[in-house]
Amino acid sequence: MRSLTFLVALTFLPFALALVTGVLGFAYMSLVPAAVLAYGLLADPPSRVTVERSVSSRKLRIGETVEVRVHLRVESGAGIVMVGDVIPPGLALVGGENRRVFFKHVGKPLDVEYGYILRVLKRGRHVLSPVEFIGRDLLDVGRVSYALLGDEVVIESSPDYVPTKRFLSRKLAVKESRPSSHRAKMGSVSTDFKEIREYRPGDPIKFVNWKATARFNEPLINEYEPEGRAKVMVYLDTTETMGVGTVVSGALEAAIGLTLSLLSFLLRNDFRVGLYLVGSRKLVSPRTGVQALSTFSRLLLNAGPSPEQESLKLAVERSRGVLKGSTAITLFVTNITPYNADEVSEAVKSVLRLTRGRAVVVDVNPYPQIDTTLGSLAALHKARLGEELGVRVVHWDPTREGLAKGTKKVLWVMLREAR
Repeated sequence: MRSLTFLVALTFLPFALALVTGVLGFAYMSLVPAAVLAYGLLADPPSRVTVERSVSSRKLRIGETVEVRVHLRVESGAGIVMVGDVIPPGLALVGGENRRVFFKHVGKPLDVEYGYILRVLKRGRHVLSPVEFIGRDLLDVGRVSYALLGDEVVIESSPDYVPTKRFLSRKLAVKESRPSSHRAKMGSVSTDFKEIREYRPGDPIKFVNWKATARFNEPLINEYEPEGRAKVMVYLDTTETMGVGTVVSGALEAAIGLTLSLLSFLLRNDFRVGLYLVGSRKLVSPRTGVQALSTFSRLLLNAGPSPEQESLKLAVERSRGVLKGSTAITLFVTNITPYNADEVSEAVKSVLRLTRGRAVVVDVNPYPQIDTTLGSLAALHKARLGEELGVRVVHWDPTREGLAKGTKKVLWVMLREAR
């Protein structure tokens, strides 16, 4: 509107001077602003727009970056062009600008390309909105063209975890290379050959070694190693107890990263691992193989904090079918407070009654990231509460110890308990 007022003034002021002074030349000075004014009133705002947007990757992990490229072309009209999209809270702009302003010249298409870089702050499903286009006419007199262009772009970020090779110590590797005492005595068999032995009543016919049977004139069986090692069951607390901290960094986010790191190690070392999300009421029955890690990762992608109130003891009761038998280790990952300490104790007792294995509790301390003094006091209180549980408790401060150190700390206790 200011441009319109300015051009009108430039158009009529020379006429006024010509009338006052009688000098006709002043009138000719108004021709240029009058022509611009006429064209600005007649020209349409920028329109006929096409947008192409691409991202370097749609599946990331927390802390990784993604580059977004936008190609914009405006065919007709003239004036100011404003484009941009909305970045969700789980992503942060670390390079470039996601909102741009350009000028569309008369009679010449506008063809530009720009980009920006985003960093993933939080696990989950992040949606970039369609590109918003606003075109204003040359004089900004109120004529506007508006459009939402392109589709939403979905970026999935999986929880951060520490791959085994980053923290597996030489001492631990040597220990794992020896004949394992953690092998399951029962269960489905793998393809790893163990020995040829005599036939026993009840052995499946498909395991009969017919060549050896014909040679020695007695039924012989191919025996294979049981599928996986001993069973490990993990209970991850996703109730509001774990909602301490910020949206992108808190008890639950740290616990999910730790849980996924532990699952990665156990699966790579052929343990049978199950997972129950307390509060979310989601169960993954025990399974083996590195391929199962993607199943656990998808489950943890949008986990908690859940408003549903579910105690650890109730979670144990609901999953007792997978606990019965040879569960070597049951792991609870939670935030021990005076309000849930009794529930944790009851859950531990229930597990020890149902299984012949051990229980380990991981206590996540998120309070140091809020206040250092508060974190120190909470650590002392948590240590006292942990002593009353009667099982091994691993106290972990994500702010001070980090994910890799916390994972090694928990693994060391788990492997010692599984002996």
